[in-house]
Amino acid sequence: MRKISFAPLVLAAMATIALMQTSPALAQSSGEKLKQGAAAPITIPDDQVVAVVKGSKILFRDVRLAHQYLPQQYRGLAIDKVYDPLVQQLIERRLVLLAARADNLAKDPQVVTQLDLARERIMEQVYLTRKINAIATPEALKSAYDAEKGAQGGPEEVRASHILVETQEEADALVAALDKGGDFAALAKEKSKGPSGTKGGDLGYFTKDKMVPEFANTAFAMKVGDVSAPVKTGFGWHVIKVIDRRKSAGPTFAERAPAIRQAMSQAVAERVLADLSNEAKIEVFKLDGTPGQVPTLGPRTK
Repeated sequence: MRKISFAPLVLAAMATIALMQTSPALAQSSGEKLKQGAAAPITIPDDQVVAVVKGSKILFRDVRLAHQYLPQQYRGLAIDKVYDPLVQQLIERRLVLLAARADNLAKDPQVVTQLDLARERIMEQVYLTRKINAIATPEALKSAYDAEKGAQGGPEEVRASHILVETQEEADALVAALDKGGDFAALAKEKSKGPSGTKGGDLGYFTKDKMVPEFANTAFAMKVGDVSAPVKTGFGWHVIKVIDRRKSAGPTFAERAPAIRQAMSQAVAERVLADLSNEAKIEVFKLDGTPGQVPTLGPRTK
């Protein structure tokens, strides 16, 4: 098995932790459950020591944080699968940190400036995150999903059968046979060269985007029970019968929740900015020092 190596990526990811959005779930977590084969999961406490470097303890919490801020291609790996390389990287980082402390870099002007900037970004993110979390609750997301689903529903679906043949002459003959009372399913089983022929031509339910345009445009323009004139596509000549039409169920709550939360978060953030700007005196100056126009803060015009 190839050894997992992502040293530079871990260092880069960990260096940006302070600038990333604080997660309430992360802040409240006190450990992580790990599966041990068929046995019941065990909980690793955050304060469990995973290494000691020159008397400085590295805790499981550090491993958990490092895992959560890994680049996307590694984040899906279970924490026990990347535990050893993560601990190795944390030891390396701790060695560098201890050396930096020995050089008294905590008081270095460059370090102080960067820490101040990072602290300010974290405060901004935590403030907005708490405002968003107070509004974008699971209940609010579900309510928004239900309202969206009730207003829009899913895309329309058609259930159709078809008989696929190679020539227009064959298709014309099929239409003539159907006009005389021929059984569509029986003819499909006998004549259709498509894989659906064994099922009487039944294609099941489909949305318009799932079929080639010539076929889809015809099927979606038909009424239930209608049989089409011959339709030519890149596959051959089709005779189509529409069996049913319906609204599809649409995306599930789990599928839609991230987008709904994103939209709700944007709306909350804009409202917060509007409220804060209304309460504040704001002045803007151009590069030449003359007064400029204060930008409109808050909800964007759609």
